[in-house]
Amino acid sequence: MSKIRPRASGTPAPETAAATVATMLRRPWDRARVRTTTWAAVAAAVVVASIVVCDIAWSELVTVWSGVPAVAVQFWPPSFGSYEMSTMVDAMGETVAIALAATLLTLVASIVIGSLAARNVAPSRGMRGGMRLLLVGIRGVPEVILAIVLIVVTGLGTQAGTLALALGGVGLLGKLLADSFEEVSSGPERALAATGATRLQVYAGATLPQGTRALIGHTFYMLDTNIRAATLLGIVGAGGVGYYLLNASQGSNYGTVTAIVLMILVTVLAVEGLAMWMRRVFR
Repeated sequence: MSKIRPRASGTPAPETAAATVATMLRRPWDRARVRTTTWAAVAAAVVVASIVVCDIAWSELVTVWSGVPAVAVQFWPPSFGSYEMSTMVDAMGETVAIALAATLLTLVASIVIGSLAARNVAPSRGMRGGMRLLLVGIRGVPEVILAIVLIVVTGLGTQAGTLALALGGVGLLGKLLADSFEEVSSGPERALAATGATRLQVYAGATLPQGTRALIGHTFYMLDTNIRAATLLGIVGAGGVGYYLLNASQGSNYGTVTAIVLMILVTVLAVEGLAMWMRRVFR
């Protein structure tokens, strides 16, 4: 018969050890946890308050579907109506041209502003804070308002739409690029800095190459957004297919509305396919 060995001195009992492990696994209510919990509660309260203020009729979410078939029939089949197909294709091409030009202008400005807004690129905290504040300020002005102001300055046409999308896009694309540059691996940056490379050389040799894939993805997302936004800006006189979309909707030509929406959908799908191919190339 084996003898029961006495527990060594200083060894905690199993119950005590289990209690110690449970205590260690329990997250303490430190300052970081209190701050996170407080902000989560504030966010939840804001969402609830927004729902209450909107006074949503939840019952209509069930009853609204009964009227959808009668309305959907009016949108089919798609047709250009009194417009010629060549006219609509030219208008869609004008919308794509506005989106492409605006995306190019946005990209050039966003690379500069977004880089200076990144923590690992900006030469000082003041510069980073100033660029971040600039991006927030730009995002606070809707593109439609910019288009209306620019139409007053430059007149009706594609120029106003292009400038409005270019200015408005800097706020979004600049923020996306700044966040992407901050998330790159710091190892290559530190290695170049250790060899005596300047800040610009570190940026060009480590930060920018690592953020290239994100830059391409964000740029094509911006192009996708600009194609749809250019359609809306055309409604206020900034050129493109939006003018015809407005006329069709006001004249109850819902088949024309469907045809225009399908044209936009095909264009967006083509841009998405090009973006996927570009990401594979730069993998």
